[in-house]
Amino acid sequence: MSSKLGSSRINLMKFFELSPDLLGVIGSDSHFKHLSPAWESILGHSNQELKSRPWIEWIHTDDLQKTLSHINNLVIVGKDKVTFKNRLRCRNGKYRWLSWQANYDPQNHLIYTQVSDLGERPGCSISPNLSGQRFNSPEEHFRLLVDGVKDHAIYMLDRHGRVISWNSGAERINGWEAHEIIGQSSSIFFTVASRQRRVPEKVLRVAATSGRVEFENWRMRKDGSCFWANVTLSALRDERGQLLGYATITRDVTDRKQEEEALQQAYDNLEKRVEERTAELQAANSRLREEVHIRSQAEEALRQSQKRLTQQASQLEATLRELRSTQAQLIHTEKMSGLGQLVAGVAHEINNPVGFIHGNLEHASHYVQDLLRLIHCYQEHYPNPTPKIQAELEDIDLDFIVADMPKLLASMNQGTQRIQAIVQSLRHFSGLNEAQYKPVDLHNALNSTLRVLQHRLQGDGQQQPIQLIRNYDPNLTKVDCFPGQLNQAFANVISNAIDALQDYDKTQDSADYRPTLTVETQHLGDRVRITFSDNGPGMDESVRSRIFDPFFTTKPVGRGTGLGLSTTYQIIVDKHRGSLTCTSQCQQGTSIAIELPLNSNS
Repeated sequence: MSSKLGSSRINLMKFFELSPDLLGVIGSDSHFKHLSPAWESILGHSNQELKSRPWIEWIHTDDLQKTLSHINNLVIVGKDKVTFKNRLRCRNGKYRWLSWQANYDPQNHLIYTQVSDLGERPGCSISPNLSGQRFNSPEEHFRLLVDGVKDHAIYMLDRHGRVISWNSGAERINGWEAHEIIGQSSSIFFTVASRQRRVPEKVLRVAATSGRVEFENWRMRKDGSCFWANVTLSALRDERGQLLGYATITRDVTDRKQEEEALQQAYDNLEKRVEERTAELQAANSRLREEVHIRSQAEEALRQSQKRLTQQASQLEATLRELRSTQAQLIHTEKMSGLGQLVAGVAHEINNPVGFIHGNLEHASHYVQDLLRLIHCYQEHYPNPTPKIQAELEDIDLDFIVADMPKLLASMNQGTQRIQAIVQSLRHFSGLNEAQYKPVDLHNALNSTLRVLQHRLQGDGQQQPIQLIRNYDPNLTKVDCFPGQLNQAFANVISNAIDALQDYDKTQDSADYRPTLTVETQHLGDRVRITFSDNGPGMDESVRSRIFDPFFTTKPVGRGTGLGLSTTYQIIVDKHRGSLTCTSQCQQGTSIAIELPLNSNS
């Protein structure tokens, strides 16, 4: 009997593996427990990835409420079987329509699903099955709003806008526990100004009329603090069309809002600066036109002498060519000059107070040592202090102060030295008063640029630090160049690599991945090569072939203008007679190589 049963299990597992449908088992913790291989081939995610997160997190936000309603009918209401359609997110970011047939095993608390792939069909609709549904039971609300969702506040309102369910994500984002908020009006989440404008009532009316409304505004937490939220409010009706209540999904998007405002402010400042520079250029252009007109009059006056006419005409033609070239370069030169003045000015302003603090720390250290010696002398000659002095000594913990004060002063001294080093790097990076062509130590230039961008290489709670590897050629000699422009080119290439590594790191589930940036220099006879390599996502040929085109960018709107690498190309190729190449393949990182002649005669 045992042998027959084992054979039967083997055959069933073979059927499970060969099935073209997406077969799966969902446990009581809302995670997939078993998945057929077809899931991986259709969605692109590995089965391990799909099992690592609650299954509802893969569902399109617009389909979440209807899907949970069907699961509620299956698990709570007790239907034998439910069928429904929804969209699941693929590895490439797109969504595919799936048709579900689900059965529930109440004894083992397992949901068995048979799912068919409908493809990317934007015309597919999901038929709601809310017959017999009533939103009066707390148990039904708890089942509808899966408590495992932590990064979304999912809760339901009755038709009067009062809170009737509350998940753990809502508690984390808003601050109230369920027993504190159940029965409260949803207007408690709105700011005082919004309530005065009767925004809560208007939102409920729009949702009841249109069926769904999505908006963003400031929301109030329990402690009175505010956060910028993305809110989706959907009206729920029975089969007769009667309004039962509302389903609400809220996301905290404060960080995105702050980034947008900071970017807009930076853009406004840049736009104002460009307008000012444009006005100056127009004035300069007007003066140049006037000069050309004067030279033209002089040319006309000299026509009486053929020899002088030919000489003056030749000189005028050369001047006009120079003026046209100067006019074309003025915009770029002014922008770079403005950046250099800004950075150098900030560095100068920081350096003065830091130098004052650093210089006085030594005197402060001597004063402290003198005071400590005096206290020690008092302790030797007056070993039995009065009760009041003894109490004060215990209150301030004199022994700890005596031991910690030298360490504190040493730490402050190291801090001021660190600030002075950063200021020096900023002044070197800005390249102010270094517009002339001169020999430069590339290793110092690279180190200054990397030090300026050091804050972007460091990690935070959500981002790994980027490992930096320097492979410098010890035989590298100085290179003739424009220092400020070359620093700008290095900064553009390094910033692009950091952006790519940070975005790629967010998509990696493996703990073994370590974002890495490698900077390498090589001495190649009469030329030098600087290579920047990363282990990021790489790019395909269609993108790689266009990265040096002006205004071409793969970054989302607001994060890039498409001018960084095109400006770098002009600096390296046009200004320094060098070369700039890019080597990259998808999922294999990117390498950008800069080659420069050692001197202006090479």
